[in-house]
Order: sequence, then C-alpha cells, then structure tokens
Amino acid sequence: MARRRLGTLAAVPPLPGVAAVALLLVWAYHDGGYDAGTWYWGALVALALVAIALISPHRPRLSPPVKLALLAFSLYVGWSYLSIAWAASAGDALQGSNRTLLLLLIFALFSLLDWRAEAALWTLVVYVVGLGVIEGAVLIRLATAPDAFAMFSGARLVTPTGYYNATAALFTISALLAIALSVRRELPLLLRGLTLAIGCGGLQLAVLAQSRGWLFTLPAVAVIAALVVRERLRVAVAAAVAVIATLAVLRPLLHVFKILDTPRDPDPVFRHAGRLGLIACGAVFVVGVGLAAWDRRARAPSLSRGVQRALGAVVAAAAIAAAIAGGVAATHGHPFRFVSRQWSGFTNVNGGGDTGSHFSQVGTSRYDFWRVSVHAVGAHPLEGLGQDNFSEYYVTRRRTSEEPTWTHSIELRLLVHTGIVGFLLFTAFVVAAVLAALRARASGGLAGALAGAAMLPLVVWLVHGSVDWFWEMPALSGPALGFLGLAGALAPRGALEPAPATTTRRRVPRSAILAGTGVAVLAGTVVLGFPYLSVNRVSTANHISARNSAQALRDAATAADLNPLSAEPGRVGGTIALRSGRPLEAQQRFEQAIKRDPGGWYAWFGAGLAASALGENIRAQQAFKVAASINDRQRAVTEALARVNTVHPLTPAQGLRLLTLAR
Repeated sequence: MARRRLGTLAAVPPLPGVAAVALLLVWAYHDGGYDAGTWYWGALVALALVAIALISPHRPRLSPPVKLALLAFSLYVGWSYLSIAWAASAGDALQGSNRTLLLLLIFALFSLLDWRAEAALWTLVVYVVGLGVIEGAVLIRLATAPDAFAMFSGARLVTPTGYYNATAALFTISALLAIALSVRRELPLLLRGLTLAIGCGGLQLAVLAQSRGWLFTLPAVAVIAALVVRERLRVAVAAAVAVIATLAVLRPLLHVFKILDTPRDPDPVFRHAGRLGLIACGAVFVVGVGLAAWDRRARAPSLSRGVQRALGAVVAAAAIAAAIAGGVAATHGHPFRFVSRQWSGFTNVNGGGDTGSHFSQVGTSRYDFWRVSVHAVGAHPLEGLGQDNFSEYYVTRRRTSEEPTWTHSIELRLLVHTGIVGFLLFTAFVVAAVLAALRARASGGLAGALAGAAMLPLVVWLVHGSVDWFWEMPALSGPALGFLGLAGALAPRGALEPAPATTTRRRVPRSAILAGTGVAVLAGTVVLGFPYLSVNRVSTANHISARNSAQALRDAATAADLNPLSAEPGRVGGTIALRSGRPLEAQQRFEQAIKRDPGGWYAWFGAGLAASALGENIRAQQAFKVAASINDRQRAVTEALARVNTVHPLTPAQGLRLLTLAR
C-alpha cells in the first residue's frame, strides 16, 4: 500500500512545472506569444517560478552537463545585454536581450525541478492535450463556422500563432510529441487513443499552413526524430496510422488553398475539409484505442536483432513511401520540377507560379535576407550588430521591397546579432544540454523514453528554425528549450540525489541561496518590469488615441520615461500628435525617437511631416532626405521629399495614409 501511494505521489508534477506548461499553452493560443505585451508578463511569471524552484528544499543536484548548459546560456544572456553598448538601436537590443532572458528562465525552470519519470509523463501529456484542444477548436471552426476564412492569411492557416510557418511548426511539435506518447503503456487506453488522434490533427493543420519551409525540412525532422525517440518500431507504427489518415484527407486540405484564390464561396470547401479532418481524427482515435488494448494484452515477442532490423527496415520503407506519396501529391505530381523551380525562385527572388497549392509556388526573399546577414557577419564578426538590430541594417542594403525584422535563421540570428562570441556561447549551451538529455535517454525505462520524446520540440525548432524566425515565438522556443531542460533533468536518480553526509564536499548555505535568489529576482524584476510597463503604456496609448488623444500622449510620455532606451514611445506619441493636429508636439516626440534610434527611417519621416506642417520647409527637407537615405523604396518618403518645397506639400494625413496603403 505504501509503495502504491509513493507511485501516486511520484506521478504528481511539480507545481512550477504545471504553471510553466500552462504558460506555454497560453502563448500557443495567443498569437504564439509573439507580442511583447504577452511575453513580458510571461517572463515575469517565469522569473517567479524559477525563484520558487531555487529556494525549494527538494531541489535536486544538477548533473555537470546541465550546470555547463546553464553557465553557457547565462553567459550568452550576459553578452546579449552587453551588446546594448554597441547596438545602433539600444532599445531594440534591450528588448531582444529581455526575450533571451525569458528563454533562459524557461530552460532553467525545467532543469531545476525535481522530476520523476511519472510526473514528467503527465506533464508532457497535459501539454499535448492542451494543444489538442486548440487543434480541435480549429478543425471544428473549419467544419462549422461561416467565418473560418478569418483563420487564414493568403489562403494559408495562421491560427493560432498569427504566422503560417510558426503554425506549421507548432502543430508539428504537437504531432511528434503526441505520437511518441501514444505508445506509452503507462497511460490509460482512451488517453493513448486521444494522443494518437491529436497527432493526426496536428499533421493535418500543419498541411493547412502550406509552409514550404516545413515541407523542405520535414524529411530532416522526421529522420532526426526517429533517431531521438526510443522504441522506434512502436512509435513508427503509431506514426504510420496518423500519416495514413492524413494522406487520406490530403486533397481536401490542399483544396482549401485553391478555393480562397477564386471568387467562389469557400464555406462548402472549408466545411468539407474540416469534417473529413474530424472524421479522420475520430477514426485514428478508435484505431489507437484498439492498438493500445492489443498492446497491453499481448506480450512483446522476443525478437533477434536481425528480425528487429528487418522490421525496422520495412517500417522505414513504408514511412519513406508515405512521405514520397505526400510530397508527390503536394507538388501535383512533379516533385523534381518543384525542387528546380523552388531553387530558381529562391535565388532570383521571383514570385508567382502554380496556384494549385502554396507548396508549388516559387518566390522568397530569404536569399536576400541571408545575403545581407552574411555581409553583417563579415562587417561585425566578433560582437555582431547587437541583439535584435538586423532590421535597420537590412533596409539600407536590400534588393527587395521588404523590411524584415529577423534574419529568418536561428544560426544567422546568433551570428548577426551577437557575433561569433554569442554563437559559440549558445552552441556550447545546446551541446551541453543535448548531452544531458542523451545521458537521460540512455538510462532506459520510462525516463529514457520520455527524455527522447522531450527532445522532439527542439528538433523542430532547430531544423525548421534554420530557415525561419522561431526564436521570437515563445510558443515554439519555450517548449523546445523547456522540455530540453526536462529531458536533462531525467538523468538516473542516483546522479541527482544530495551528496551523502560523510562527503567532504561543502554545500552552499541556505541563507546564501536565499540571498542570491532575492538579488537575482530583484534585478530580473527591474530589467523586465519597467520595459513591460512601458510596452503596456504604449499599447494603451494606441488603443485610446482615437477617442482621447491628450491622454494617449500622456501615456506615451510615461512609456518613454519608463524605458529610456526605447524609441517606440516617441514614434507612437509623434504619430498620435500628427493625427490630432499637434505638429509641434509631434516634432518633439519624433526628435526624441531619433535621439534613441537615429537609424529608424520612420521617425525622420514623421519629423519631416511635422516640420512641413509648421512651415519649416528646410528642416522638413533635411528630415525627408535622411529618411530617403535609409529607405528610398518607401513611396511616402519619396513623395514627401518631392513635394516639400511645392505649393502642395504632403500633409501629415496624406503621409500617414500612404503608409497605411503601402502595408
């Protein structure tokens, strides 16, 4: 009876871990957590949870690889904050460093908790079921709601992250984790069927996102995932069920893209795809429960290594055949032509093409993003541009009309923003953390299997994130790094127990731990709290500007005081002042933004509009010239410069309207 009670207690996840999983799900539901107003408060919550974990009397001893990972990540965060000193936009560097601190807090939290295998299992199940609820809501809305088109942008699914590539990655994480958990005999039969159905739903929604980056990186993700998980044969069988069900409804899913590009009513196509998707998930649930029942009753046969390899080869061949069939269907029967056209479109930055699906279209600006990124690395190899300072550097060197904020590659992001020093520090963190996770995976049993499964989000984040911007999405970077920390914490219990009393090793006094934790929490609260309050004030100013411009301007001024490095309050305040007919105040606000971020073209443009409205043509012309030197592809800027000394200069209302039309 005592042993059973112990097992029950061991299955209870640590409360900070449950809270962290809830935070990950909130981010997943709320635009991927991308908005600063969302992830900032999440960072403060994570900081509090880490403090609780640090002062817990049951905190386990950390293995050397985990300690090294925490040290390397902490040094990277410190280097990131140091980059504020040389960044062109100190405010952007501060915000980017705070986001990096958030990622460290998530990894540290999951690494510091006293995980038992049963508790880790239920924690991962809660996360997967939470994503399954989101999947079900999307499929039900697709099948029933008349406004289902609102979940799409450019005929591609963007809900819930707001960005189709991130949506594809999120649901791929959901599918991989759900499939890996569906084979666990420790779970009830119905839950095993449910997780397998969630895996099927995740694959379907990833297809609806129509991400070419997802399609190109999927083979590598699948291969690495197969290497990472344990009990590969059982996982492969479960995966085959979900993949086959997804292939059965692939054409209706792809048809959603085609119908949104035509004048026809998309509702019938939406409903058809949604209903078939739900039916497929229901069928997978039934099959999953049946397989789980058979798996529980049947004894695992004793197979020789040769037979295991043969079965593995058969399953691998079936998986490859299914992947090929899906690729052929997605590229409309011409996979080789598809690859050739994609490469041509990638290097020549062309758009258009076959509209049968987004998979078959060509055209991307990533080649130019990466070209400028390589240039930035060559210009600033050791220190980088400063955290989150790529955007302004790209605009002055681009060959496209786009203004990306991010490099669209995790590796280039590290090199461009924090240089070789930052790249090596973060690489050291990843290597150490993965070694800790592999050590836990090698331990075997439930802990080993869960350690392998917990690494799957990292696989998606690193592989697909190599050609996209996932660092900035807490809904993706959170589970990737958090569950990596969980995997490392699942090392054999003997390595984590407190040292025996007879050892001569000194332990840190609890008073020192409490004092250190208090200082760290205070510092973290200051560095995160004031920028968060500033972001909130800016958001409030934007929200009320139409009905109470005077209060909105006061809020923007307060935001500028709360974060003396950010140019955003000045830009927002200047815009509100222009719209409300206060050109003198607008000029002052934009000048504040220029002092904080002289490389931002918009503040120069706004200052020019304000000066022109005040009749200061020479000052306006100088401001417009600077804005044009930074961004000569912006029509509003060039037109303002051309008309500044005419009898009909561009008015603030006309200038802001041109910017709106250009978006």
